[in-house]
Amino acid sequence: MQAFFDFFATVWLVIWGVLTGDESIAPWFAAHPLTLEISFTIAAVAGISTLFGDSVVLFLNRVRGWRFAITMLLNALGFVLLYALQALVVAIVGPLIVGHTPGLASVTRGVMLATAPMIFGFLVLIPYLGPAIARLLQAWGLLVLVVVNEVLFKTDFWTALLITGIGWGVMQVLSWSLSRPVNWIGDRIWRVVTGKPSMMTGKDLLSGHMFMPLDYLPELEEVKR
Repeated sequence: MQAFFDFFATVWLVIWGVLTGDESIAPWFAAHPLTLEISFTIAAVAGISTLFGDSVVLFLNRVRGWRFAITMLLNALGFVLLYALQALVVAIVGPLIVGHTPGLASVTRGVMLATAPMIFGFLVLIPYLGPAIARLLQAWGLLVLVVVNEVLFKTDFWTALLITGIGWGVMQVLSWSLSRPVNWIGDRIWRVVTGKPSMMTGKDLLSGHMFMPLDYLPELEEVKR
């Protein structure tokens, strides 16, 4: 049990270091034996927090009990997979620009760390300010990723910005081109788990939106009437 608490204390320490831009934590983190596990945990927590930010929709769809727990887990998994895909894109694009690579594992750790600002995703619940907060968190995450790429690829800020921008553009293309197959796979998984269709589209998943079960939609009620 102590190891469990120590691990999450370390996770929070790393999150705080990322959010505050504390460069002194970098050597310590690089030498830590659980760097990959810590990075993936940060991304998973960010995914769960993002889902909390949309919890009103969960309540409208009458998601309770075990379905709520599964929705949380699927959203965390989807968030991690999304950023793992982004890490792969950056790991391919970066070396083409700078001529050397830090390795896929290092890039994956860095991209996962860049999700740290999204731990505040639950703040999207704040009335009127929610959309602005969501955009601010996304911009913050992109800025962190630029800094991470600058360190990983040992380059200047503008080159890191170029790598991040191209990576973002490739993700948009993938979001458009892979939306149908991803939608089909995601919907089948959700039907197997819950026996109900999903509100999630492939484009949603590839854009970082939550995995949402479909029980209630106002427009469907209007059709029934």
